[in-house]
Amino acid sequence: MNQSQFRETEKGLQLGKLYTAPEGLEVGLVDELVPEEKVLSSAAEAMSKWLAIPDHARQLSKSMMKKPTIDRLLAAREADIRNFGSFITRDSIQKSLGMYMEKLKKKRRS
Repeated sequence: MNQSQFRETEKGLQLGKLYTAPEGLEVGLVDELVPEEKVLSSAAEAMSKWLAIPDHARQLSKSMMKKPTIDRLLAAREADIRNFGSFITRDSIQKSLGMYMEKLKKKRRS
C-alpha cells in the first residue's frame, strides 16, 4: 500500500465512507472489476491461481508479510483496550449508541 492509498483508507475509515466499485478499484480496496455475468468465472479463475500454490507456502508468506503489523498491534493492545473502554463509556457515546439502536429497532419493525 502506498502512502496515498494509506491516507485514502484512513480517511475512508474515519468518515465511514462507502466507495463505489470504480472508487474501490482506484484506491486499492478491490483488485478488479468484472461484468456481473463474468463474476463466477472470474472468481473461479482467481481461486484456481491461489489454490495452485501449496497451502503451507501461501500461509507462511502471508504470515511473514503481516508480522510487523501484528507485532505493532500486540504491543499496543493494552493501551488500545484502555482507550476503547474510556471512549465507549462516555455519556455522549452511550447516548449516540442508544439512538442508533433505537433506529435499528424501528427499521426491524417496519
